[in-house]
Amino acid sequence: MGLFTVILVVVIVLAIVGLGWKTFSLGVINGFDRAVDVSTPLVKDLTQQATEYVQDPSLIETNIHN
Repeated sequence: MGLFTVILVVVIVLAIVGLGWKTFSLGVINGFDRAVDVSTPLVKDLTQQATEYVQDPSLIETNIHN
């Protein structure tokens, strides 16, 4: 786990140095916005299901057994 973290930090630092801080941060922000885009049907469905489960936790047991 420690080696993976070191490699990840090195890759991120090299990306920031290579791209520049503004380009890197805008890329991360744009990527996050695309990943969390609620306009996609799959994300809408998952969000709605999660909201229903939070409101009524008994739905989880009902859907597991079906």
